[in-house]
Amino acid sequence: AEYISARPGYSEHQTGLSYDLAIKGSYKLTTKFGDSKEGQWIAQNAPRFGFILRYPKGKEDITGYFYEPWHFRYVGE
Repeated sequence: AEYISARPGYSEHQTGLSYDLAIKGSYKLTTKFGDSKEGQWIAQNAPRFGFILRYPKGKEDITGYFYEPWHFRYVGE
């Protein structure tokens, strides 16, 4: 279950450094967001502004979470 939801007290959102993005009216918080032109643009350009895609595809064994193309974290420039 931790692959889907953080345990209480362990969510990165509590730090104020992470946020979830979606396109208004579509995609919600699904992996389809990563395939959208908006999701791809954000993933490619977020590092320019100090943000990273926190749970990238293919890194589940490292992050401990499923791919979340909507979840970004500020790490600084």
